[in-house]
Formats: sequence, structure tokens, C-alpha cells
Amino acid sequence: MSSPSKSPPEKVFAFLSSFGLATAVLVMLLILTFLGTLEQAEHGLVASQARYFESAFIDRIDIGACWRALAFDGYYKLGNVTLPVYILPGGYTLMAILFVNLLCGGIVRIRKSPKTIGVIISHFAILFMIAAGAVTHHYAIEGNLNLREGQTGDEFVSFHDRVIEIEKVQADPAAKRSVLVIDESQYRDLSSGQGRTFTSDSLPFDLMIANWKKNAEPRRDADGSRSDSVDGYFIQEMSILDDAGAAKADEQLASACLAIAKPKNGGEEQKGILWEFAAAPWTVTVGQDKFLISIAHRSYKLPFAVRLEHTEEEKHPGTMMARRFSSKVTKISHGHEEMRMVTMNEPVRSEGYAVFQSTFSSGEKEGTGIKSSGFMIVENPADHWPLISCIIVAEGLLLHFLMMLSRFLKVNAWALSLSLIALFNAAFALAMWKLL
Repeated sequence: MSSPSKSPPEKVFAFLSSFGLATAVLVMLLILTFLGTLEQAEHGLVASQARYFESAFIDRIDIGACWRALAFDGYYKLGNVTLPVYILPGGYTLMAILFVNLLCGGIVRIRKSPKTIGVIISHFAILFMIAAGAVTHHYAIEGNLNLREGQTGDEFVSFHDRVIEIEKVQADPAAKRSVLVIDESQYRDLSSGQGRTFTSDSLPFDLMIANWKKNAEPRRDADGSRSDSVDGYFIQEMSILDDAGAAKADEQLASACLAIAKPKNGGEEQKGILWEFAAAPWTVTVGQDKFLISIAHRSYKLPFAVRLEHTEEEKHPGTMMARRFSSKVTKISHGHEEMRMVTMNEPVRSEGYAVFQSTFSSGEKEGTGIKSSGFMIVENPADHWPLISCIIVAEGLLLHFLMMLSRFLKVNAWALSLSLIALFNAAFALAMWKLL
């Protein structure tokens, strides 16, 4: 007797919860990890991570870079060859599909019984880990803090978040800075011919922003024929793709826009071009007051200060390749000083922030001879979620193993399992307390 045919919703659910879908996703993730690791040698970690793991779809594969990373260039020089692909899902899409697959197959569809409770707990922990990645991608703040030896800093500059800063020039150099910011989300929809006016009670003028371009540069209006030129210059939009046709890294883009300052007392309007890579801010004068306006990466305040005491670089023997960066820093919080060591793989974590060692400079290129370190600052609300999920996975698998063992030994399954898990947790807590 044949089983009744499934309805369309049941077929969709069966597909989303199938082992075949899980296998296909894991294989594709393995391929992306392989390709991203190879391209990292020429394109860098940030660009490769953005192209393969943070994107919904991959725009191209650099076959030439992968070929050279595998050292095949010694046998045959392939040159710069790229394979354009626009339907290959990126890491973001694959992880979303894997999340749905685990939820449907590992939580909803799985048979519920004491025999599977450990497996269900482990599946839930993996879902929690994937969710941690999504929270990190959307809500983590990453930036850079550069310090010379002996220098103290408590602000870092975001890698991606841009703002328009309006700062009043203070007559007293010791006076506290006062900066108004307009977030990029409030003006990045202003394409050619569109404008929006921003006002503040603390400013003697209203500021209109128009003709925003994600990547552009000022060009001279040679014949004076353009109606959008300001002081003989206009905004020329540039491609966001590199010579190979791949999207440029965000930090390589230079946004620009037209700015119009309209004095509230009815004075003459002042026009200027704001460009991210400009050598100096645009100056607006209203009466006796001067204001500096510029596009800049957003600055964030740390709840503590960091002073760089000493930094050093270790190189692989006989090469100029860096083996290890390390910095001895002093963390200053509420008048209390604490000496800490930051290395490439051992960040300092405090008050929801992680401080990573990212760059090193001996000062020789700058001609100063003063060593400096670059620190990557990360504020991540899901910073400890992967650790928690790994602990839950371990406990779920341990519970599953103990349940199977207890049935083999013909003893009370729950008594043996829960007592040994309690002992495991106590030992783990003691180990963590000793380490911290």
C-alpha cells in the first residue's frame, strides 16, 4: 500500500530539514573557506572575509590568486584570471540556510525521547553559535586605535561607519571640543539632484547635504560649463569596483557630497564640496565664528584609556616576515592602572571591548624612530556567545554518551548522567577560576 502523497508545504519542510541539504551547504562552506584562504594571500584578510564570508552572493573568484597561492605558478604562469560568478551563495546565505536546516531537522523534526535529548541540546547550541555570528555581523563595532610608545588614547576610529562632523573653532586651544555629527544613514540616499537640510539650535546656520556619492573625487571644471561645480570643481563619481571587476574594500572608498551652509540670520549662502580624503576640512564663517565641516570615520569613546608602554616585533629567522607582534600596555580605568600584554592572538578584554594587536611600526619609514602599535578595537554584544555555545555542545554530547553508556551498564540513566555532568561542570568552573 503506497503512502499518501505529501502536500507542497510538507515537501518544502522535508527539503529544508533534509540531510542532503545540510551536506550540500557544508560542502559549499568548505569550498568557500578553501578559496577565501587562498585569496587572502594577495587580497588580505579583510577583503577576502568580506567577499566570501560576509556576502550574500560571491561576485567573482580570482583564479590567478588561488593558483599562485597553491605555488602552481612555478610550473605554469597563469596570470591574472578571474571567474565572474553571481549566483554562487556567499557565507552569509549559506549560514542562513544551515540555520533553517538545523532548526527544522535538528529541533522540530527529530524524534523527541530521552535517547535524543543530548543531540537536541547540541543542535540548539549550534543554532546559538550561528545566531552569534549574525549578531556580530550586524551589531559589532570595529575600529582602529594607533598609539606611539608613551602615548595614551581612549578613542578609536570605526573602519566602516562614516559621519559628517561639524566643529566650532575655539578661541582657547585648551577649551573642550564640541562636535556635532550627522550619521551617514541620514544622507546616503541623496543621489544627484536630491538634498536634505539639517538644523541644530547650537549652530547659526542650517546645513544642506546633496549629491552624495559613495566613491568619488573632486575634478576641475575646465571649461566652466557644469552647473553643479563649486569654486571651479565638481564631484566625479568613481567606480566601486577594482581593475579585476571585484568590489573594493570599504576603506578604499572615498565618499563625497555637496554642502550648502545657509545662515539663519539671512546672510549669504556658502557652498563647498566635502570629500573624505580632503587634506583639510571645509571652513564656514558666520559672523565672528568659524566652523570646520568634514566627512570622517566615526569616533567611539572607550570606557577606559590605554597607554602604550612598549611594543616589539619578532621575525621568522632569516626572513623579514613578522612572526609575532606584542605590546605592553597600561589599562587606565577610574584612576586605577593595570598592566596588560596584547599579542596577535591574545587580546585584552574588558567592559565589553576586545583590544587586538593588528599592526606594528618601528618608526624607520616615518623617520621618527619611535615605535608604535595599531590596535583593532571590537565591541561585540555576542563576544562570549561562541564560548557558551561550545560548552553547551560539549554538555549535550556528553549527556548523549552517558545515556547510551548507562543503558549498556544497566544503571539508572538520569542518575549517572546528571551526576557526572554536575562533576564535569564543577571541574570546568574550577579550571576557569584558576585561569582567570
